[in-house]
Amino acid sequence: MAAPNNSSSVPVRFWTKSSTEKPVPQTIELSTFDGGVSEIILDYGRAVGGIPFFETADVQCEDGVATLEVIYTETRAGIDKEKGDGPFLLFSNAMDTYRVNTHTFRCSHETKYAESRFAQKSQRFQRLILKTPNSSITFSTIGFRHQRPAALSKSTFKCSNELLNRIWEDGVRTVDMCTVDAGETAEAWDVTEEGTRIAGQHWAPCRFGTRWEDKVVEFEVKIESGGASWGVHMVANGLIFCLDVATRSLAAVEGLSNTDGIFPPVPRGTWSLPELDLTGWLKVKVTALGGNVVVEIQGEKVASVSGLNLHPILGGNNNSGSIAFGGPAQYTSVYRSLLVQDIQGNILYKNTFLPVDKQRTLADFAVGTNQLACTIDGAKRDRACFSGDLFVMGRSIAYSTARLDAILGSITLLSSHQTSDGYIGNLCPIQAPVHGEVGMEPPTYAFYSLSYALALIVVTKEYWLQSGDFTTVKNIWGRFEKLISFAERFKDARGLIVAPPPLSMDWLPLGGPHFGASGKINLTLLDALQSMSQMSTSVGVQDSFSPRAQDLRKSIISHLWNEEAGILRMTDTVSPNGICQDINAYSSTLGISPAHQNTIEILASTNQSPLAFQNLERWDKSKIISPYACGFAAEALFTQGEGLKAVNLIEKVWGDMSDPSNPNYSGGHWEAMVEDGTPVHDDTSLVHGWSTWPVFLLPKYLAGLEPVEPGWVKWKVQPVLAGLESVDVQLSTPSGEIAVSVQIKEEERTGEIIVAAPQGTAGEVHPPLGWQISDHPTDQIHKDVPSPSSSSMGKPGSSSIEKGTAEVVEDVDNSEQVRGNKSSGLWEFFRSLLGRCF
Repeated sequence: MAAPNNSSSVPVRFWTKSSTEKPVPQTIELSTFDGGVSEIILDYGRAVGGIPFFETADVQCEDGVATLEVIYTETRAGIDKEKGDGPFLLFSNAMDTYRVNTHTFRCSHETKYAESRFAQKSQRFQRLILKTPNSSITFSTIGFRHQRPAALSKSTFKCSNELLNRIWEDGVRTVDMCTVDAGETAEAWDVTEEGTRIAGQHWAPCRFGTRWEDKVVEFEVKIESGGASWGVHMVANGLIFCLDVATRSLAAVEGLSNTDGIFPPVPRGTWSLPELDLTGWLKVKVTALGGNVVVEIQGEKVASVSGLNLHPILGGNNNSGSIAFGGPAQYTSVYRSLLVQDIQGNILYKNTFLPVDKQRTLADFAVGTNQLACTIDGAKRDRACFSGDLFVMGRSIAYSTARLDAILGSITLLSSHQTSDGYIGNLCPIQAPVHGEVGMEPPTYAFYSLSYALALIVVTKEYWLQSGDFTTVKNIWGRFEKLISFAERFKDARGLIVAPPPLSMDWLPLGGPHFGASGKINLTLLDALQSMSQMSTSVGVQDSFSPRAQDLRKSIISHLWNEEAGILRMTDTVSPNGICQDINAYSSTLGISPAHQNTIEILASTNQSPLAFQNLERWDKSKIISPYACGFAAEALFTQGEGLKAVNLIEKVWGDMSDPSNPNYSGGHWEAMVEDGTPVHDDTSLVHGWSTWPVFLLPKYLAGLEPVEPGWVKWKVQPVLAGLESVDVQLSTPSGEIAVSVQIKEEERTGEIIVAAPQGTAGEVHPPLGWQISDHPTDQIHKDVPSPSSSSMGKPGSSSIEKGTAEVVEDVDNSEQVRGNKSSGLWEFFRSLLGRCF
């Protein structure tokens, strides 16, 4: 077997049902000459992705063709499932919907090369099953062809704790696998002179039709294999029809697809079509009127469904939605001459599906390539852009790969989807175009959660600080003002936002809406208001946001804070003693929750599993440990100066998933797990962007490095101690590379901070809490009487100095004084100082 390289990944070990794991040999042979089926499981050591390829050295068979079934999965348990860890049916066509493929190989003694039609973007395990009797296939190479090379991190993090180093490195790999280059995604449909060939995949809706209600749809279709499938009232879910060649029947289901998944389909009827000629072009007409749908083929009524009450899971009125095309994995058909009219005969949409309309076909159904570099939620499954995931990944990117273009692309794509009343996009297929149609409401699939929408403002503020991109802030400002006004429409007499249920979803969709005054929505609005306040001067706007944030803060404390328990409530309609981990942590980080004796224990979960929900009715049943929610908690602990507890929480949550001996090790950060440390479901993403908190938390807090002014023209260093002997960070910024080295000798109660910074920047260096910076001008350690409220150190008079060393001394006797004095130990270096700092 060939060795891996920058352009491909190959397996590192294999096993069969009758053998233990072994290294992969030079060739792999499957044979059924002894009867039955022949199968093998390949292990790539960690999750990899790309276009599956197969190079055969020899194929023997009696009937001229050998059939191979291939199953893919990230999780170890998924390899034993008939469908792997799929299918993935919710949001996009950015990878293969199905995790089971069938390949045929013709008999040959020559080397042959074959590739799958669609990419499998993240899997560790691959199961090969030869089912053809009396046949054999010898593979010289099997693997995945990369669609782009892996990105190297432009920044580094190292510390004296090897587990934290491994967690950070796996997080950077996750960031890269959840970043998509512009043009990276392959086209899912083939537009030909005959029509548009659509293989069985995710049912892709026309983006212009997600708000359609009554309609008449007409098109022509020619089945090439398996059957043809379409849907009406489709956004993510809807009413799906499958015209099947093998059974000569038409079946209808409500749901995401015709196959079982998280949301099982609901059968709505099957109609036999024994006389219908399925070999040529078929004219199909679908009339959707109220709760009734009628299907005609070749001018004959063949099926009707009544009593529909479809509710789109991504918003919209009942029995509304678009026309969509896709199908089961074995289906391939060619479509042409699509026409959609309302009941009065007015044209709603028209497309020939021929080459003259190729570009708009791919754009209108979001099945072409992605126009912008962007971020996605996970390397497998949805592969869609969510602002909730971007809330984490934007900062992770800034502290690792520096792909600021992907953050900007995500902001651009999401913010272009804004309704006339101000609700802004927070979920979008990456293949969807920027929404630029004037006077047309954006597709409903772009809207999931008001808290996610508001988080986009915070994301943009962080991007502005990291990049120094003032132009984007100015261009998007009006949209954000409109979004804030939209959110404030739902303010009640208490001053709290009480959004309607369709706007009140959060990161756990199966938990349903947060009814009533949602803590998450109100906290995110406050964060957004503070972000608008911070950015307002950059666009020359008077700050009207800070006073509104202060008013909201008072309302949150007055009506959602449980003083007795020290808990910020999830909503005002659930138990006041229920704990939502991310909401309590977010409130603490924002400085809203008053000081309370229970705060640290609630955040740290020292003596219990760090569950996302406790004593919260239906959410509590899930017993989920969410790295997304735990990331909020870890940051809150860091901001409280509890570095050791923050690190312990990170080790507890991310440690097992970063262990290469873990059967589910992916080389990435997982979406969620249960208490025993295993993934929640087979389709749980094991390379997930929202879980990459450690990528920025570790350098930001352990080295204390963060921007103060946009573009890193001014920065600060204030480490949080966590029982580590050393922390070394090199960070790539738009202003140049900044390096911080923190060395601590706890027993001697001394330490050292070394900072190297680029010309033209200014910096502030603060000691850790309870410590002070020696103010001796020669950088020597001094154990004298504690210094005054501030001390400074520079090296004026030498234009060649670019690096300075400070040694810090633990201030045991005056720790409280230091903790209460923000200026204690402050160094401030101005750009006027010889054009450089340090």
